[in-house]
Amino acid sequence: MIRLRLDARRVFQLLAGAFLLITAISAGVPFSSPAGAAAKGKIVLAWHAGFASRWLDPQEHDGTATPDNFFTALHDALIKNQGTQLYDHAALAEKFAIAPDAKSATFTLRKGLKFHNGEPVTPQDVKFSYENYRGAKADVFKKKTDRVEIVDDRTIRFVFKEPFLDFAILFGTANVAAPGWVVPEKYYKQVTGDGFKQKPIGAGPYKLVRHEPGVKVEMEAFDGYYRPVHVKQLVMTSVPEAATRVAMLERGEADIIYNVPGELIAKVSKLPGVVLAPRTSDPRCKPFSSAMVRRALDTVVVIRVA
Repeated sequence: MIRLRLDARRVFQLLAGAFLLITAISAGVPFSSPAGAAAKGKIVLAWHAGFASRWLDPQEHDGTATPDNFFTALHDALIKNQGTQLYDHAALAEKFAIAPDAKSATFTLRKGLKFHNGEPVTPQDVKFSYENYRGAKADVFKKKTDRVEIVDDRTIRFVFKEPFLDFAILFGTANVAAPGWVVPEKYYKQVTGDGFKQKPIGAGPYKLVRHEPGVKVEMEAFDGYYRPVHVKQLVMTSVPEAATRVAMLERGEADIIYNVPGELIAKVSKLPGVVLAPRTSDPRCKPFSSAMVRRALDTVVVIRVA
């Protein structure tokens, strides 16, 4: 199941940033295909546990790294941590500015942003997502925020009751909180939170094709995303048994597997083209703190080692 060309050295560099899998696949990583080329190929991730449906809804982010693997594919934020940028990577926001007194923050959306259903991403969607966010650190944002102002059709301002010095860090660090991850207000109200977790619509690089709750999420590249998406299909499937995940890797049925127990590491490391990446203590790498990278012909496989 040969999908991408990316040399091992480049993969190791990418591992220094959180959420390697989705961000590398989705946008901007210099793969072998020329700029502007259509998305193609497929990536299959064999997950080590069952899926929680709440991981598909940033409004219910639990403040851990796990959900980011899922909603980084389906959704997007005003700013977020990506690669070596810990919180201030411009995503849906083209630019942002924190007032000198730290009592407000102003964001300008990129032009032409769309959700997967074709509806535009608007400041009203940003306002709704922020004001109705109920996940990790929601109490902090509600306590500190005085109001959210829509300045114009692309600009939104968060006004605080007092200097909010760590706003940008909390707002943009995806494995801490997600009030800056934008969901479509109209659709969210229509289907309610439970319905949204079953059929999420976001503004991320991938749109949902099929969802088997707790078992599998199948996605395909979203043509309306503001950056190039290089891989056409992305599949995350639950495979709790470690030996089965390794067997899937051997047979070419999975490109990425997580949590290889110690007794199987030696076996995996002997597979053709498998290289053990060095363990890092960098906290930005929490979701990918140790990895094996397989490069066989055109395939890149990243394996997280427990």
